[in-house]
Amino acid sequence: MFHQIDFGKRVKEFRKRGNLSQKEAAMKIGVSEQALSKWENGDCLPDVYHLKLLARVFKISVDCLLDTENESGEKAVETIKVGGAVFELVEKPETILAGKMIYAKDFSDISGFYAAIDAVAAQEEQDIYKLVKDPVLPINDIHLSVNFWRDESSRAYGFVREVLTKEQPEGIDIYKIPASLYIRAYTDSSMAQLLTKEICEIWELFAYLRDYFMPSHNFKMAENGAQEMEVFDTSEHRSGYAYMPVMPC
Repeated sequence: MFHQIDFGKRVKEFRKRGNLSQKEAAMKIGVSEQALSKWENGDCLPDVYHLKLLARVFKISVDCLLDTENESGEKAVETIKVGGAVFELVEKPETILAGKMIYAKDFSDISGFYAAIDAVAAQEEQDIYKLVKDPVLPINDIHLSVNFWRDESSRAYGFVREVLTKEQPEGIDIYKIPASLYIRAYTDSSMAQLLTKEICEIWELFAYLRDYFMPSHNFKMAENGAQEMEVFDTSEHRSGYAYMPVMPC
């Protein structure tokens, strides 16, 4: 289903990926900065003419901008509201992730594992993403947490993107997760208010999902190998979705 607010987020993300200010992007397509701001905020939609110009300026297809090319096949099956915060139960098919994986088993103790994760600088992470081949559209940076609710020695962490193929350049790691149900939550103001914060980051949502939301709605952690994901919708990683793999109790 097409969502006007999600469309606005995509416009904003592709503009930032092109290193364009609102003023610069608006000038290129011949509209006011206020008009572009309304599109990005989800207040209204551009007409067909300006939709084509947006796609041309961002060097993407109109289908990509509208998200009709999304290859993930992800499907929302239920929406649950807690106060003003929205939680979605989604079905996600088998997913191939590509990027850099760090495994706890490769370190003598768990502190070395965490230190290795912290040592990956933002620029190194972006350099990894640039090497990834055939990413699923729209492109999102993903932080993957593997087995963080289980034994420390089985844990892993990844800086990855969802891709269409396992055939990747040398030095790029592959991680496949099975089809699963997920609870998906977004870091908007309503979610922050639920957590009694002014703003919240994606990682802060996992504790709420596990400790409060899942028990009260009869869910438990999935046992099929699916893993937690932070899916960022901005290149600065300031906002995005928490994906928690679940199954009914």
